[in-house]
Amino acid sequence: MEKYENLIKRYDKGNMLKLLRNFPQQFREAIKLSNNFNLEKMKEKTYENIFIQGMGGSGISGFLARDLLGPLTKLPIVVNNSYELPGFVGKSTLAFFVSYSGNTEETLACFKKARRRNASIVCVSSNGKLARMCKNCIKIPPGNPPRTMLAFLSVPILAIASRLKILKKSIKLDTVPTFLEKNAKEVESLGQNLAIKLKNKIPVIYASDSYASVALRFHAQLAENAGTFSHWNVLPEANHNEIVGFKPKENFLAFVFLRSRDESMRMRKRFEFTKKIVSNSYIEVWLKGKTHAERVFYGIWLGDFASYYLALFNKKDPSSIENIVRLKTVLSR
Repeated sequence: MEKYENLIKRYDKGNMLKLLRNFPQQFREAIKLSNNFNLEKMKEKTYENIFIQGMGGSGISGFLARDLLGPLTKLPIVVNNSYELPGFVGKSTLAFFVSYSGNTEETLACFKKARRRNASIVCVSSNGKLARMCKNCIKIPPGNPPRTMLAFLSVPILAIASRLKILKKSIKLDTVPTFLEKNAKEVESLGQNLAIKLKNKIPVIYASDSYASVALRFHAQLAENAGTFSHWNVLPEANHNEIVGFKPKENFLAFVFLRSRDESMRMRKRFEFTKKIVSNSYIEVWLKGKTHAERVFYGIWLGDFASYYLALFNKKDPSSIENIVRLKTVLSR
């Protein structure tokens, strides 16, 4: 850790490292907050589908929920990152609207439409218009970059779905914070090592479709934290098109394979084949944990640390998001 101290002091102006290391405790607080939320009126209703709306650091919660809840419910789950509300959303929809600031314009636009259609709505926000407009709003701590508040933004969706008895079996969330705490040093160290391997490279991230949210989150964090462009996809889909375009001599690419011990034999064969043809050099990251939730959040936390340390190597403040700030200025005119 000592060799990184000067980089941290010089570039981490927003003290993001402290926020990253606090993730297990944030997760524990998010569980408590979600379990205390009043759902009595919502328990009386019957649901036919689940809809999750959010953008950017708030929107990743929807993809994460889809990965974790999809195998546990018969209800279709749709994640939306748009101004437009899908036509199926209505009285039988359990709808989540997630916006850390509470002022995300795409999320507000869809919220208003869903409210007019009498969907059963739960909002997750720290403040802003969404928190004022939504009667069922889970208020989370304000004042931090949305991407550092992932537990507060995602756990409410998972916990509420479990409490509403729409899952075939409850999702195990209580084990996650302790599991992460036990592996904290390992996760940060692996993140540092991964950052070293990705320096001056364009990362290409592959995961099985059960862990799509981990790959997407890593891709997003590399952009926002490290200022690094990357590409991501899932197997088996990537095997039906992208493998035709691989050129091993393109050594500016760094292939990262997110692996898990719960892979099927068919998926394992796909990974092994893909590794052989992409490049002479690749990186495997094994997602540790006994449950699906533990493996997902282990992978996300590791990727967060990797993007943080890569930011330092790139001489960038990991909290800075200059182009997004510029866009918001343009849109406000």
